[in-house]
Order: sequence, then C-alpha cells, then structure tokens
Amino acid sequence: MSSKIKDILMWDESLFRNPEVFDLSYIPEVFKFRDNEIEAISHNVKPLIKGDLPTNTIILGPTGTGKTTSVKLLFREINEVSNEVIPVYINCQFHYREFSIMSQIFRGIFGYPPVETGKPLTTLYEYTMGELQKKGKRLLVALDDVDFLFHVNIAESILYKILRAHEIFPGVKTGIIGIVTDNAFSFKVSEKIRTVFMPNEVHFKPYSQSTISEILRYRCDIGLYPGVMDNDVLDKISEITFDRGDLRLGIRAIKEAGMLAELGSRKKITTEDVEKAIERISSSLHVENVFDGLSKTDKKVLKVIAENSGKFTKANDFFNILADEMSYELFRKATTKLENLKIVDIQRAQSRGRGKQNLIHLRVPKEAILEIIKE
Repeated sequence: MSSKIKDILMWDESLFRNPEVFDLSYIPEVFKFRDNEIEAISHNVKPLIKGDLPTNTIILGPTGTGKTTSVKLLFREINEVSNEVIPVYINCQFHYREFSIMSQIFRGIFGYPPVETGKPLTTLYEYTMGELQKKGKRLLVALDDVDFLFHVNIAESILYKILRAHEIFPGVKTGIIGIVTDNAFSFKVSEKIRTVFMPNEVHFKPYSQSTISEILRYRCDIGLYPGVMDNDVLDKISEITFDRGDLRLGIRAIKEAGMLAELGSRKKITTEDVEKAIERISSSLHVENVFDGLSKTDKKVLKVIAENSGKFTKANDFFNILADEMSYELFRKATTKLENLKIVDIQRAQSRGRGKQNLIHLRVPKEAILEIIKE
C-alpha cells in the first residue's frame, strides 16, 4: 500500500462534527427567513386541524428557496399538535402514477405500504379513504413538484380523487398543498380543476446574498468544528451560491470542500477546495437530487444511455442493449421518467414509418452520471 493511501486511511481527524447537516434531506432545528411564508401556509391548514375543510395551497418559487423544508417542518408540527390530521408528503418526481400516489397516501394512513396483489386503483382508493372515514381522521397531502402530474396527464384525476373524497365517503375532509418551481403553473390549471382546487398562492422569493451567507454560516456552526471555515471562504461560497440561485449548491459545496480538505490532511477549508468542489458538483447536483428516487430499472437505463451517448442516439439502439433484461414498455416508461426529471431529452419522431425513431440526448454530462452510478 502506498504511503499516500495509508495516510488517507489512517488520518482520523475529521472536520465534520455533524456531517448530516450538509445532506440535502436534513431538516434544521432552526429555520429562519421563511416565517411569513410558513405562517401563511399554516393559516390555510388551520381549519383542518379544527375539523373543517382547509384552504388548499400552491407554493411557488425557484429551486432552493426552502419550499420543501417549510412544508416538512409544518408537517412535523402538525404531527405534534394533532392526532386527527394525517399529513402525507409525496415527491411527484418519483411518484407520478395514480396507483403510486395513492399507495403513498395508504402508507401514510396505515403505516405500511399496500400489499402488491394486483388490486385495482379503485380498490386501493376505497381502502384508503374508507379508513379515513372509519377512524374519523382528516388528510393533508403535499404534492411536491405537482407540475409533473400535469406532464403525465393525471393531475386532474388525482386532485379530484383527493378533494372530492367526501362525496363518496361522507365526513371525510381532505386538503392539498402543491409545490412547484414554475410560476406559470396557475395558468395551466383548467377551470374544471379550479372549481375544486381553488388554492391560495404562497410565493417564496429568492434568498438575498446576505441571507444565504447567514444560512450557510449556521450550517457550518453546527456541522463543522470551530475554525474550519474562515469568513472569507464562506463569503466566496455565498457569492457563488447567490449567483447560481440555488441554496442547495452552497450546502453541498461546503460538504464537498470539507471532504477535499480532509483528503489533503488540512484542518481548514480553502478557497481552492471550494472552487474544486463547485466545479465537481455543479453538473451532478441535479442528478444527485433525484438519483435515490430512481428504480433499479431507471438506473440501468440511465447507465446504458450515459455509457453509449457518444455512440448513438436512437432509442432502439439503447434498448437493444437491455432487451434481454426488460420489455420495451419498461424501457419506455424509464426514459419518460428520466425526461420528466430533466436528465434526458427525447426528440420524438414526427411521423411513423420505416426508420422513424425517437432520439435520446443527455441533458447533463455523462461523466457526472457515471460517477454517481459508480458510487
């Protein structure tokens, strides 16, 4: 074993006292700068706590502005103050089929997933809403990235099923919080849905640079040991994060820079660590965010596309590599999901006929994908 590798493996000094603080799924105990927005959502939800129908909510704002964290914090508070309201959070990037969404609601109500017995959606729906009626519970569903449901044309159906449950199951009360990054979302909703949904909008504006700096400093204070992150280095991260408009980049950059510093056996994070970290994660951040939500089939398809993206672009060429492992329908569903997740673009054939095929192109560098898959 080389001395350099031995030094890395044997060096037991960590710069992190709480590394999970820099995970994107981490929910901070102290969450500042969104009090007004959380209060607005809370006012909409409050009637459900009291036993009445809530005001449905649409949360709008750019990526990395605290929308999801705000809802998860609110749901944590609801669980502490009420045994009658069941909050269910669903990420529509990963659950964008009616059965999958209803399965998540079932899990939230029963505490375990439905048994995979091939039962139809109607049966699952009746079990789920019937249990609410039987127990006298109320349901609040957060649909994160709800615009995905519009892309796959199930939004109207799922919104109706949730919000009009009381028509089939008298006494059942339900509400929805939709989270989107597309400010034009409200204009996509048909009048038919508006009569049922009628949401109040809560807007999350981008963080200022000083706010970003304070948020990142708080993460450093609880996640790193004292003296690891100097102010000038943090200022550099804050500036880049503000320019890119995504707080998640700054949070991930701190963790990556800290790992680079540890790799170099340094006790401080340097500006060079930060620059290298941001260069490494900028192209892979989006893929990292969605990767854990991909199925084994999705990952297989993505790997084949990444490994062969420079060789060909026709969908059938990619599928032929996987033909012994899956049907074309599974392949098609996986590529559609990757398209919805903005990992690939699919250029669809304008007409049918011999030689007419869909073309698949990566939207992110293949190196970033293969690096994540390798890990």
